[in-house]
Amino acid sequence: MFEQIDVTFENGLSKHTTAIQQHYDSTHSPLAMTLREIINSASSITQTLSGEMAEGQRKLIEIAASSKIAADPFVTQINNGVHEMIEDPTKELSRLISEGKFEEAFIAALHRSDVSIVSWLCSQVDLTGILTMVPLPLSQGVLLSLLQQLSCDINTETPKKLSWMTDVAASLNPVDPSISSHVRLILDQVYLTLGHHRTLSTTSPTEASTIRLLMHVINSVLVSCK
Repeated sequence: MFEQIDVTFENGLSKHTTAIQQHYDSTHSPLAMTLREIINSASSITQTLSGEMAEGQRKLIEIAASSKIAADPFVTQINNGVHEMIEDPTKELSRLISEGKFEEAFIAALHRSDVSIVSWLCSQVDLTGILTMVPLPLSQGVLLSLLQQLSCDINTETPKKLSWMTDVAASLNPVDPSISSHVRLILDQVYLTLGHHRTLSTTSPTEASTIRLLMHVINSVLVSCK
């Protein structure tokens, strides 16, 4: 039975990836070019977010930050661009964590578009525990942005990032109004990135299995999209 499930999933995985490729290959937008490069070259997976993806992510973070500006002065600063002047953001992020301000901490980290800072923050908290809290302390915009940024550099700390991404993807609500217009675009990109990484010779069998599970979770979320 499990072999049949695996074959069925593999077929669905192949069809979904092909469909995404064909869809974006039919256009000449910067997004299509970016996605094509992700498929063809591992060097295309970088920490720099560009074009429509970056714009979509900035909007998500700004939406999340707008509700937190009055709550903490550090969030006000990073929302106004002052974060570039902060030499060591981990100090302020540690303060926010100690005060239980998880949403503010992740907004501040994501605003920098620096995967190393985002990964550091994830390693400092019990992300799995946070995502099981009721109510969920992280907004859907933060979760979607977090998933995207982690996917931009899964060549380092791969097991940890895949674990974090799986937890985050399972917590997404694609019909949430704050992310509904961005979720398919971003999840398609993450899906293709994972598919490419899975085929690399440097990817271990264990990592490939974890990636397959994560892609299955993402595909389930995509099915729920309008």
